[in-house]
Amino acid sequence: MLHQVEPIRLGIVGCGHATSGLHLPAIRPHTDIEVIALADTDAARLEQVADEFSIPGRYADPEALIADPSVDAVAICVPPEHHVPLAMAALDADKHLFVEKPLTLDLDDAQRLIARADRSDRAVLVGHNLRHHHHAVAARKRVQRGDLGSIEFVHAVWSSRYRIDRDFPDWRRRRATGGSALFELAVHYLDLWRYVSGSEIEDIFASSRSGEADDLTATVIARMADGVLVSLAFSQYAATAHDMEVFGRKGRLRLSLCRFDGVEFAPIAQFPGSPGDRLQGLLRTIKELPRGVASASRGGGFAESYRDQWRHFAECVRCGEPTMCTLEDGKLAVQAALACIASAESGRLVRVADAPSSTAVI
Repeated sequence: MLHQVEPIRLGIVGCGHATSGLHLPAIRPHTDIEVIALADTDAARLEQVADEFSIPGRYADPEALIADPSVDAVAICVPPEHHVPLAMAALDADKHLFVEKPLTLDLDDAQRLIARADRSDRAVLVGHNLRHHHHAVAARKRVQRGDLGSIEFVHAVWSSRYRIDRDFPDWRRRRATGGSALFELAVHYLDLWRYVSGSEIEDIFASSRSGEADDLTATVIARMADGVLVSLAFSQYAATAHDMEVFGRKGRLRLSLCRFDGVEFAPIAQFPGSPGDRLQGLLRTIKELPRGVASASRGGGFAESYRDQWRHFAECVRCGEPTMCTLEDGKLAVQAALACIASAESGRLVRVADAPSSTAVI
C-alpha cells in the first residue's frame, strides 16, 4: 500500500502583489505544498489575501510565523531591505527557505546569508523565475549542445507600462530601496544571461533616464568573461516586449517570452524573412499551438514559470537536491545590478568585481 506523503507546510512573509498575484496562484495547483500561514504588518492586506486563498495562519509579526513549529518552509516576499534578516531568522529556525529577488541591497549582507546557509542542510532557493520559463530552459539546452556554435553577442529588450501604471509601493520606484529598471528589473536579465550562456558578467556600461521614478528607461552594454558582448534595453513607459536573441557562428536563437511559440532557431545560412524562414515559422506555430492553448488556459508562460519554480523547490526539499538558483547566484545578479547603477551614475564603464557594496554608497 502506498503511503501518502504529507505536503510541505509553507509560510509566506509579505502579502503584496508578488504573493497574491504570482506565488499563491502558482502554488495552488501543487498538492505537495500547502500554504498554512501568512504574515504582513498591514492587517487589512493580511486579512484580504488570507481570506481570498483560505489560509488559516495569520501573523502581524513575521518572526512569529518563522517561529511557528508547524511551518516547514518560509518564503520571504517583502521589499529587499528586509530579505536578509528574515532569511537568517528562517535558517536559524531550521526552515527551508525561498527568497524573492533582488536578494539584497548589500553584498556584505548577502555574503553573511551565504555563510549562514552553508551551515544548514535546508533547501534554499532565490526566486529568479525566468530560469524556469520553458523558453529559457530550451535556450540553455541549445547553447549547451553547441547548436549556435561559438556565441558572439546577445541582445535583449524588456519594455512594458504594466508596472509603472500599477499602484505599486514606492520602494519599487527607487534605486536606493531596490526598485527601478536598473535594479529590480535588471536582475532578471542579468541572471538570465548567466543561466543561458554559462558565463559570468565582467564589465558593464549603463545609461538611464528618470522621471517620477528612477531609471524609467535604461540601456546596458556588458562583456561576459568569455568575451561575448551583451546589450539590453529596458523601459517602463513603452510598448510591451520581452525578447532575447543569441547570435552564434552557426546560427541565431530568438526568444520571445510573451509568445507560446517564442523559441526560434535559424541556422546561419537561413536569411531572415526568406520563404524558407517564414515557412519554418508557420510550421513552428502550428506545432506549438496545442501547447500554447493549454498554456494560455493556465495563465501563460510566465505563470507557468512560477508553478515550475515551486515544483522545483518542493523537489529540492523532498530529495535534498541542489537548487537551480542559489544564494550565490542571487548575490551575483545584485552585484551586476549595482555595477549598472554605478555606471549610470558615473557615465563610466564599471567592472562587476569593482561594483559598490550596496545602494547606500552609490
